[in-house]
Amino acid sequence: MSDNQRETLRQEALAEIALLDTPPEREFDVLAKLAQRMLGTGMSSITLVDPERQWFKARCGPLAPETPRAGAFCPIVVETEVPLTVADARLDPRFAESPFVTGAPHIRYYAGVPVRVRRPTGDVVTIGTLCVLDERPREPSPADLEVLEELACLAEALIEARAVALRAARTTEEHRLTVERLERERRQFKQAERMAEMGSYRYDIEKQSTAWSDGVFAIHEHPVSSGVPNEKIMDHFPEPDRTRFIAAVMRTMDTGEPFEMDADFVTAKGNARRVRCSCEIELAKGRPVALIGLIQDITDRHSLEQRLRYQARTDDLTQLANRVEFHRVLDARLREARTADDDVAVLLIDLDGFKGVNDTLGHAAGDAVLRQVADRLRASCDSRSFPARLGGDEFAVLMSADFDRIGLDRKVQRLLHDLEIVVDGHGHIARVTGTIGIAWSRAAGQDRDMLLRQADAALYAAKRNRKGTAQTYRVDGNHRQAS
Repeated sequence: MSDNQRETLRQEALAEIALLDTPPEREFDVLAKLAQRMLGTGMSSITLVDPERQWFKARCGPLAPETPRAGAFCPIVVETEVPLTVADARLDPRFAESPFVTGAPHIRYYAGVPVRVRRPTGDVVTIGTLCVLDERPREPSPADLEVLEELACLAEALIEARAVALRAARTTEEHRLTVERLERERRQFKQAERMAEMGSYRYDIEKQSTAWSDGVFAIHEHPVSSGVPNEKIMDHFPEPDRTRFIAAVMRTMDTGEPFEMDADFVTAKGNARRVRCSCEIELAKGRPVALIGLIQDITDRHSLEQRLRYQARTDDLTQLANRVEFHRVLDARLREARTADDDVAVLLIDLDGFKGVNDTLGHAAGDAVLRQVADRLRASCDSRSFPARLGGDEFAVLMSADFDRIGLDRKVQRLLHDLEIVVDGHGHIARVTGTIGIAWSRAAGQDRDMLLRQADAALYAAKRNRKGTAQTYRVDGNHRQAS
């Protein structure tokens, strides 16, 4: 190892023990005094050597708190890592011109031994010395170095104990900061759970027990103090969502694939909720040990989505399905009809005399007529029929294949009767009727656009013939009255 590498290691070791420039400590002072008394010298020190200076952790006699490294005795011990004795510094060419010899404190005799530390890496590094000095020359004896080396062992033990205490303090502080951070994160997590109305769970596969965060207890409206009701967890999911949830969990157990699903939910207090659940496998050494996931109360969001979906599909004035929803349902019924080779009928309805109501009695009266028509369509339609307002004074009814043509004719006649409305207001009387055009899906090749065109053609044929009647579209292009 080069001198530069050794010096780097020394400085790293000094930094690790954090002893440089620390206040006096009684244990080190006592050790320096003990060396001075036992060897009968005028000065002693426990010295640490950094790149530019030597600094005295403890000192006795006329020594400055620190001195430059150049020309000093202790750096020689640190660099060579062996004890050093000098009987008369004036006669030693290494030190004869040293400012510490030619000037204060006028050192003549010096004896010093290395002080070492063991780094966490296991390396033993010399960082300083324990030494005695005197203004008079003296002949060193082996006993002097033996005493110093024994005292140096005590110094090393003090430094090691101090370093251990320092590391322990650092570890304690790090632990305190970690605990504070975890507690802060726990509070933040609980706040996030409350704001997001969600919580986390963990199901231990081996113990067959579940742990909940506070957020899950809140969603269940179950007190935290009562613990997790492991045997009754699935009771909160009504059918069919309970079966769906269990099946999804089993798939995750079998395949390892996570899942996410929305489900109806009933709290411990009997309140209906909508929740979103996620689940995935927790692995330990490649083996499944738990199911972990989140559960979130999405009741408000679900309700909003349902309202928005309803509004998007519903005519605001009449509360019937709108044109978009009618087309969606019609497409679904046509797919079913194609699969089963069935027939469905579309009835297009156009109101006669409606413009006169608006012109004579005002738009409020016209709106009342439209709502009355909607009420009568709802009253005359059962689960096999689907009424809608397509726009303006145009309505439609989708009839299932359960109706044959005779049954449909009877239904149409009742509709024609129900759509006769007399409006009386402000001394004026207006009469509204409905004209109906009918088309069957099989004749239209189960094609939605073709079916609607055929029903529209039948409607206008009926209007040309006589308003307030119904016509059915025939494939040969002729029309006949449905009666």
